[in-house]
Amino acid sequence: MKLVISIVYYDSRLDILRDTLQSIVSALDYTLAARSDLEATVVVVDNGSILSKVKQLVGQVVGGRKYQWMVIGTGGNIGYGAAHNLVILNQESDYHLIINPDVEVVQDAFSEALDYMEQHPEVGLLSPYSEDPDGHKQYLCKRYPAVLDLFLRGFAPRTVKRYFSERLQEYEMRCEMDQHALSKEVMASGCFMFVRHSVLDKVRGFSPDFFVYFEDFDLSIRIAKQSIIAYVPEVRIVHGGGNASKKGLKHILMFAKSAFIFYHIHGWRWA
Repeated sequence: MKLVISIVYYDSRLDILRDTLQSIVSALDYTLAARSDLEATVVVVDNGSILSKVKQLVGQVVGGRKYQWMVIGTGGNIGYGAAHNLVILNQESDYHLIINPDVEVVQDAFSEALDYMEQHPEVGLLSPYSEDPDGHKQYLCKRYPAVLDLFLRGFAPRTVKRYFSERLQEYEMRCEMDQHALSKEVMASGCFMFVRHSVLDKVRGFSPDFFVYFEDFDLSIRIAKQSIIAYVPEVRIVHGGGNASKKGLKHILMFAKSAFIFYHIHGWRWA
């Protein structure tokens, strides 16, 4: 059995990437202790301009282990999905983990994910339980977004959000996220996607239509046409990212552009 893990790094803090890599190493060591047949490869794609520093860091943290590692340089920011596709489309595996460089995995996360996927061959994509660094539960799975949902989450003041709280809770699937959930209508977060590689291969990875934002929703829709998407709370992570609306005008504009592309492809839903 082979697991490939791909991380796309772009000019963020190296200490955060280090924390992610250390958690991955801990989880792989834990899993390999119980699964002698597991082969693992960790691939970091440097989408920025500090390839030598990234190689040095990955070598320090991952080097000398029982699994392989590599660092790929793109020479510039080619986009989130395109960078992951360099690994997805060129590495054979049974399972592929798409993970952000600001995610830390709990030690038994990979073991739990592999156990679940082996027991549920109908599942193509697994989404985990997530908390932010302060211990607050995050709701990574979403329903198909209406434009109003995106506006409320990103820009509405708290008083307005409280008025629409039931709607937003429905969008975030809060009732379903208190238990296991299986669906063909889940939008999974790209911060952690544990995917059966045979399914990824059928859909050819991320769509080239997206540079950043909404590529995970698009991928979820295409995977759901091939298999089931599962929320599995036994697989646990800590995620420190998100909130495009708080990252400045450039990210807001990129978010809006990708939203337009997403709705143009999959259909508009205003409210």
